[in-house]
Amino acid sequence: MSQGPSEIRIKTKKQQIRLWFECLQICLDDETYKENLASSSDFYAEWGNIRGLRFDDWWKEHKYLFEESYVSEVSRVSNNPNTITLSIPVNEKISTILKDVKRIVEQRQNDRLEELGIDSSLLKSKGIGGGKYKFAQKEIKGKFHYINLEVYKIFLKLNKPPINREFLINVRKEFEGRHRSKLSKNIIWIPQLSDFETTYRTNGDVEDIIRTVRRGIKGVEKTLLNVSNGRFP
Repeated sequence: MSQGPSEIRIKTKKQQIRLWFECLQICLDDETYKENLASSSDFYAEWGNIRGLRFDDWWKEHKYLFEESYVSEVSRVSNNPNTITLSIPVNEKISTILKDVKRIVEQRQNDRLEELGIDSSLLKSKGIGGGKYKFAQKEIKGKFHYINLEVYKIFLKLNKPPINREFLINVRKEFEGRHRSKLSKNIIWIPQLSDFETTYRTNGDVEDIIRTVRRGIKGVEKTLLNVSNGRFP
């Protein structure tokens, strides 16, 4: 079945990292995850202080953290601090080129380790390593995580109220109020406001929907726990 024009798509790596970023922001404001975050502070050190930051602003300076570093020919200089750009004369002997490259890279590795506060003399290898920030799963259900996370934000905004008919109405109102958002057309398991007046008048009428929303919130809490420990999702 083809996707409708208004359907949410969360498929790109950047969009998925945005979810990770937003989950970490939630963890930073929740005492529940304080100990876990203390243990994973070194892991997240290169992210900097993300409290109150917009993802797009943060991404401009930190997207290199999610780039894999490998040898390749480039057409422009990279701003990734874990890479260097060399000018290599192709008319020189390979042995000479390799010797020069080795010398330059070893010096840059030492410099980079010093920048990170690491004593290179204590390391068996000077390789810093790449791909530190990888997803814990190969396939991520981005739309699923995104919608549940948005519901969870409303849950937090309302101080974690009981999950009942009233909460469902508040979620629907919140999404309907986001005029530029596609959420209202994608969260189809929560009835329209008019349906709450005619069909879903009691908690019993929305019992199955309540269970679905509770599972979604539990799923977000599991993801938050993972994120506080340095994993996503």
